[in-house]
Amino acid sequence: MVCPNSKGRQTNWTRVYTTEGYEGYVAASANYPIYDKARKLVAVIGVDLLLSDISDFLRKIHISPSGQVFIIERDGLLIANSGTEKPYKIANKNTYRISAADSQNPKIRATAKYLQQKFGSFKAIQNSQTLNFQLEGDRQFLHVQPWRDRYGLDWLVVVVVPESDFMAQINANTRMTILLCLLALLVATVLGIVTSRWIAQPIGRLSLASEAIATGDLNQEVKVSAVKELKTLSHSFNRMAAQLKDSFEQLENRVQQRTRELNEAKVAAETAKETAEAANKAKSEFLANMSHELRTPLNAILGFAQLMQRNRTLTLEQQENVSIINRSGKHLLALIDDVLDMSKIEAGRLTLHPQEFDLYLMLNAVEEMFQLKADTLGLQLVFDRHLDVPRCIKSDEKKLRQILINLISNALKFTPAGSVTVRVIAGSREQRPLAFPPCDGGKLCERAAGSRGESGRRGVITNYQLPITNYQSPNSHSLLTFTVQDTGVGIAAEELGQLFQAFIQTETGRKSQQGTGLGLAISQKFVQLMGGEISASSQIGVGTQFEFTIPVQLADPSSIPQERPQRQVIGLVPGQPQYRILVVDDRPENRQIVIKLLTPIGFEVREAENGKDAIAVWSSWEPHLIWMDMRMPVMNGYETTEYIKSHLKGQATIIIALTASTLEEEKAVVLSAGCDDFMRKPFRAEELFEKMAQHIGVRYTYKEEEEKQDVAIEVSSCVLNPSSLQIMPHHWLEHLQQAAAQLDGETIAQLVAQIPETHAPLATALLEQANNFDFDDILNLAQAAIGL
Repeated sequence: MVCPNSKGRQTNWTRVYTTEGYEGYVAASANYPIYDKARKLVAVIGVDLLLSDISDFLRKIHISPSGQVFIIERDGLLIANSGTEKPYKIANKNTYRISAADSQNPKIRATAKYLQQKFGSFKAIQNSQTLNFQLEGDRQFLHVQPWRDRYGLDWLVVVVVPESDFMAQINANTRMTILLCLLALLVATVLGIVTSRWIAQPIGRLSLASEAIATGDLNQEVKVSAVKELKTLSHSFNRMAAQLKDSFEQLENRVQQRTRELNEAKVAAETAKETAEAANKAKSEFLANMSHELRTPLNAILGFAQLMQRNRTLTLEQQENVSIINRSGKHLLALIDDVLDMSKIEAGRLTLHPQEFDLYLMLNAVEEMFQLKADTLGLQLVFDRHLDVPRCIKSDEKKLRQILINLISNALKFTPAGSVTVRVIAGSREQRPLAFPPCDGGKLCERAAGSRGESGRRGVITNYQLPITNYQSPNSHSLLTFTVQDTGVGIAAEELGQLFQAFIQTETGRKSQQGTGLGLAISQKFVQLMGGEISASSQIGVGTQFEFTIPVQLADPSSIPQERPQRQVIGLVPGQPQYRILVVDDRPENRQIVIKLLTPIGFEVREAENGKDAIAVWSSWEPHLIWMDMRMPVMNGYETTEYIKSHLKGQATIIIALTASTLEEEKAVVLSAGCDDFMRKPFRAEELFEKMAQHIGVRYTYKEEEEKQDVAIEVSSCVLNPSSLQIMPHHWLEHLQQAAAQLDGETIAQLVAQIPETHAPLATALLEQANNFDFDDILNLAQAAIGL
């Protein structure tokens, strides 16, 4: 060990040694080397510590009448003890050290053997231990304390105390207490017999008078006894008899009063119950109204944005503007959904909806969702999944995906450099402590489960190549543990306690001026709803780790539906009937979205603004399918659907509900009213066409995707970095930096329009950053490009 007061000089203890020719000389030496100015060894100062001195010191420590203290080395050799036995023996004038297990002292010998049996060896004892064991029928209490210093000493100090040492006095006191109790009982019995005979007769008279009063005869008077106490009792009894009548009358009055109070309390409780039920009903109505009022205008915004994206005559700039509208609307929709989810959690309206799905595909989709952003930020995004993680499971896929999106989004947001790692293992962390050792030196963790390499490129082994071998039975259950770990700025210890509170952000989150403070709160509630637990740990400047474990049910691979590729519908396959579609909605803009989507495709479409008009059109026109809004004036969608489905020809009409409600129980109410299916606003055009194909069997023609794929490949190949911005002049970079600092998306769009068409992928990537509100990333890129 290096001496802290002398740089380059070493001080240490030697091993315990014996000296030939000196009987009983057993010691350990502390040596200190002395060097000259040329750092050459000049001398060594050594001091011997005799083991006999340590034993003398231990004998002065009073533990208990028969307790023992002894010190041993890690190899079991005895250093010293508080008994009379020496830690060595002399044979043929030579001194030999003895092992604690071979000691003549039975307590030391038994204790050493017990420790060897329990831990295997003395070297395995690294921490303080408090134990107990039996020796000849008497329990021994044992404390072991490792003793180390920085100069090389590594001993074990052992204290063993028999239970009988401190129980002897307790047992003696117990015996004395029992004897005193028996004596007191005897004295009390004698006194009781004498006293009872003395007061028995007066008490008998009192007893007779009491029985008479109990039967209703209150006119009783007891003869006064000569005994002072009984005399007092007799007087008191006589007064009691006189007062009982008045007391009975007062009691009757109080009973009547209490009865009235209980009746009033019952009425108040019923009123409070009705008030609580009314409050819950009001909260539910508020959620439904908020969902409808917020999502309905968004349906128009996103719907018309989808219509404009289908227009082939738009210029590139117009397409980008429509893309901004669409992405901003989706961002606003996500914020609204967060607020509504939090409201549903507080109202107790959040429910679990498990379904069978492919976990590997879901993880791949989440990975691809964040890969471009990670590449743009210069971060390494690693998805690490263990081999025994089941592929086909049954759980709430939507909530699990949202939890991962929230955690990964936070990790990328607050990680300026390094990596974000997502790990998935089967079982809990306690069951699999060594399932995922940390990566060495920040290198890529390449596992058989598939991962991303540097810059997010996929390695040789991918998630898609693994066969489905985990299926056991539909009722099998398992635990999955998900970990999201980053190398970001970290979270202060005092902020961890409020990390999962709604609308609460950490200091770093407030400085970033991003988010609502709901993501982690919603994630925690989702995990708890799924029957799991989530925890967080962090270190400032090192990073943060979120981990949650949820139970899942293993699923049959054959029961999972296959995903179909998204293709743009451009027409109907020839030779089909002329399909008649009725759109019912009280808002004209919502009707126009559906009409303008369906009419160019080849459908015959009519509209109605309320349920009464819809019934009139249905009666005369007999549409094949009705898109029905459920909240309308005059006659709502529920009443309209019930009326249509109550007629014979109405059974042949497909009615699909269009609602802005986010409450899951709303779906059950809609279907019970007679609707054939259910779709929420805002909706995707592909979802609308798919519902129609599912229910009326219509077949479509689709737009070829080659051109779109080529553009996507070109855009994805453009990775934003400071050097890619060097094609623009210096003043353009300064304007871009200023616009990003001011969060001015409109100015950024105008600057991007100045990028030459030969660098269209760069323009598209920058617009993608602006549309995702990643102004910090744009600001960092501009500053780095100016500094080149």
